[in-house]
Amino acid sequence: MVFGLLSHRPAGGEPLPAVHQLVPRLAWGDAVGNQVRYLQALLRDWGHPSEIFADQWDASCEQQARPASRLPREMRAGDMLLVHHSFESRLVPLLRRTPGRKALVYHNITPARLFQGFDRKLALACTAARDELLALQPMMERAYAYSHFSAEELQAAEYPAVSVLPFAVDWRAFDVAPDEALKAELLEDGCVNILFVGRAVPSKRIDGVLRAFTAYQRLYQPHSRLILAGYLNRETPYGAALLGVKELLGAGRVRLLGRVSAAQLSACYAAATAYLSLSRHEGFGVPLLEAMYRHVPVVAYGAAAVPETLGGTGITTLTDQPEAIAQVLAVLERRQDLRQRLIAGQQERLRALSQETVAVQVREGLRPFLEGSKRPSPAPSPASVEIVCPTLSRWPQAPLSLLGQQLAASLPGARLCTLHPTPASGPSELKAEGNVWRFMPDQPLPADAAEPLPGSSSLEMALRRSPAPVVFLGADTEVARAALPYVASRAWGIREAAGAPGAFAQGGPLAHRLLTLDAATPDTPVAFLREALATFRRDHARG
Repeated sequence: MVFGLLSHRPAGGEPLPAVHQLVPRLAWGDAVGNQVRYLQALLRDWGHPSEIFADQWDASCEQQARPASRLPREMRAGDMLLVHHSFESRLVPLLRRTPGRKALVYHNITPARLFQGFDRKLALACTAARDELLALQPMMERAYAYSHFSAEELQAAEYPAVSVLPFAVDWRAFDVAPDEALKAELLEDGCVNILFVGRAVPSKRIDGVLRAFTAYQRLYQPHSRLILAGYLNRETPYGAALLGVKELLGAGRVRLLGRVSAAQLSACYAAATAYLSLSRHEGFGVPLLEAMYRHVPVVAYGAAAVPETLGGTGITTLTDQPEAIAQVLAVLERRQDLRQRLIAGQQERLRALSQETVAVQVREGLRPFLEGSKRPSPAPSPASVEIVCPTLSRWPQAPLSLLGQQLAASLPGARLCTLHPTPASGPSELKAEGNVWRFMPDQPLPADAAEPLPGSSSLEMALRRSPAPVVFLGADTEVARAALPYVASRAWGIREAAGAPGAFAQGGPLAHRLLTLDAATPDTPVAFLREALATFRRDHARG
């Protein structure tokens, strides 16, 4: 990955301190590896000695990487280190032995729940990576993220001086001539081509893409083709399930290309009518930008950092239901004026990510760390109790929402935590008003109150960091299921009469901490919790 860089070499004087980088694995073509190499090129251009330390690397990066085990010996007290984190690294003990100033660069971690039922090992690794994110916090004087979605999780984990860096893309790497044979094959029959590019893993929801395409083909455009380009391991549970879904749906003209060359990928984009992504999690979606660069209109489910990546362009959907997505694809195919407007807007978005603009913004973002200036981070006000009410923002008059407001009013110092009702495409302040804190959900909130609510990585992280007792209003919510293992000793749950017990299952160790909201006696949970929390505080003070 070679970028055109702005030169800022020092004219003379004392040599600048070294700024090294640490990454668990350095791979060629990997999004994290690309950013690491880009930052090294910038740092060297600015006059800083800079090496990349890694625990593992592929053969193509052998000349670029130094063994991570050498880092404690090679780092000096005046040196600086950028620690990249996106997956389980097992490098926390090594970092504790490493001198020098440190800052975190966070690429986000896929929630473990997106791998459950398909890949237990990968789910456990994602859980371990979030544990490491908390363990790294005391060692870092600053933290950087590539989206405001990711930055919010760092803020929830109480990292100091969190800021967002622009994502650097080597646009010239996309300027590869298409494989003419594949391009002709995809265009010769006049089919409408829907494209997705990415590895076949559960979080990418390629099964959802198959379902949406099948609905589109059957309801709107029989003469259509789905092109799936990206590594597919047919031996994994998800790979086998994906092939099963394909056979079960029976859609025609579905091309599973697997890994493709750069020329074949160019041919796929050249033939595409639309790019469709229903991924449940993206820290920053590079294929979305590649589609935009190649003048392909993007339709994407607005999960995680996808709305930020698109920057208000393309079509961001708040649902991943097949029939709804199919209708969007049909309108996009038939409305040439809409297609042209989308393409023009996408090109405008890319101008904000030009090489020159990004280099200036990265230098400005790193400047406080490189110059050693410290910006004091205000210490968060400790809450007396965390009241978790995911329904509050979207459905403030729902029974659990009303109970949450009643509890917050009756418990001094309580923090009322809920989900932000709309996807964020820019900065988001956690504290919205008074004692109500709104956290970004991992996926858009459903339109129907009967549908399950999504989880929130930042809210779950905030509950782990907080020492306060936690009250879950909705014992069967995704937030409760994800956070409860870490806060069980200080947690209570309230469910509606018809609600499921969730993690507070009957007969389990927390069954006695689960209350049922009864419309006939709405004040009972408030009185019970006031007494239970008072007893908890007395016992905690003695202990």
